[in-house]
Amino acid sequence: MNTYKATVRVLLAHRTYIIVYLILMGIMMFSLSWSQLAASVQPVADTYEPNKVNIAVIDRDGNRGGMAEGLRDYLSESATMIELDDTAESLQQAVASNWVDLIVIIPRGYANEFLDAAQSGKDMPTLETVTSYTSGAGTIGNMNVNGFLSLTRIALIGEHVNIGKETLASWMASVGADGSVDWSNATNDASAFSVDTLPEGTLDGLTIKDVQDAAAKAADTAHDSDVNRSVVVEKTTPDAKAGSETHPVTSGFGDTMKTALYPLFLTLSVCVSLVARVFGAGELRRRLMASPVVAKSGLKRMLVLCGFALLICVGYLAGALILTAAAGGQIASLPIGGVIMVFLSVAIFSFMCVACGFMLGEFGASDMAANAFANVFGLLILFTSGIAFPMSMMPDGMVALAKLTPGWWYCTSIDNALGVVATTDANWMQWTADIGIVALFAVAFICIGLAAGKFRRSRPTLAAPATTELAEA
Repeated sequence: MNTYKATVRVLLAHRTYIIVYLILMGIMMFSLSWSQLAASVQPVADTYEPNKVNIAVIDRDGNRGGMAEGLRDYLSESATMIELDDTAESLQQAVASNWVDLIVIIPRGYANEFLDAAQSGKDMPTLETVTSYTSGAGTIGNMNVNGFLSLTRIALIGEHVNIGKETLASWMASVGADGSVDWSNATNDASAFSVDTLPEGTLDGLTIKDVQDAAAKAADTAHDSDVNRSVVVEKTTPDAKAGSETHPVTSGFGDTMKTALYPLFLTLSVCVSLVARVFGAGELRRRLMASPVVAKSGLKRMLVLCGFALLICVGYLAGALILTAAAGGQIASLPIGGVIMVFLSVAIFSFMCVACGFMLGEFGASDMAANAFANVFGLLILFTSGIAFPMSMMPDGMVALAKLTPGWWYCTSIDNALGVVATTDANWMQWTADIGIVALFAVAFICIGLAAGKFRRSRPTLAAPATTELAEA
């Protein structure tokens, strides 16, 4: 009983590590998984509606040709229009504070330049734009601005181009003389004839009023539901026979349990190492070695530490279930067998962490050395486990390295327990193989620790300097 109490006292004496590594790090991991879990359980809309960008249009041409009014009307369908004063201070503040994603400036004389370019066949004059530096939303808005200008030019030319009857008749005779053109399908099939062979038309007498009409027609297309149809979201139901899909709540729960990897390894490896170092230091170690029940004392300490690890696993499982319910997921939809297998995966992984801490303790690692190893190796297994980013994004060399760490096999065992990998049901055989490899890591750590401990005890001068104590008679 004294060994049990002493082990608990040592853990409580180092409760700072438990607070930082277990509680605070666990909260951080739960926070990271919350967004993904909440997104997986939220209902899917019938249509896709992209987020609107914030655009400001600065008109320095006095709305000549209706360009400014038509542009604002056209953009209002896909963007939120922001009013800005045409002053240097206002424009600079809007850009610096990221108030708008895009600022479009219509310079003086733009409508006349646009009209001249349409009549002469030159390229359209460009508008002055200022794009936000924080995202690509401004670039998307700039594409919509160019779309408005293109539609306005098409409407302006298409409404007023003139082709002589003789020229048109001559062209139709030349391209259709050999019967190669299917005129019944010419309006639907752009490849029915070459566009470059079309007869040239003429534009005469265009006015600013024509530009205004063309801008209004271009703006109307943005509000025409027949032209701009909504993107329909197709909802599919997972096919049990295909075995390629998993319920989103189950997948989100599994991802949440995977995040236990990092806080578990940090907490248990460091705390177990500290307990081993305390019991193996100085006078306490000599008293324990002289005791006839030294083996039982070591087993009792490990029993307390394994119970501590099991208690953490139960707490993390309860936290994951509460988080799933808080996100709106139905806990009843989780497979009971899969949840049990996931808990066993976490428990065996935690015992592997205890074994790693035992190894560090047998090496006589100091507090600094134990923390350094736990953080470095913990980050390695975290970033090679597939939690940080999918395995499909890793190079082949990184995947090969990941399979040499217990984190990869731990995450794979959870996928197989919940049927995320290949089947809608738990894959018992593959799960057993995965979690067996994690157990082999634990065995390897224990064997290395025992060998290191035996080596240190056989050479006491390497473990601690000799001391002489004087006692009064």
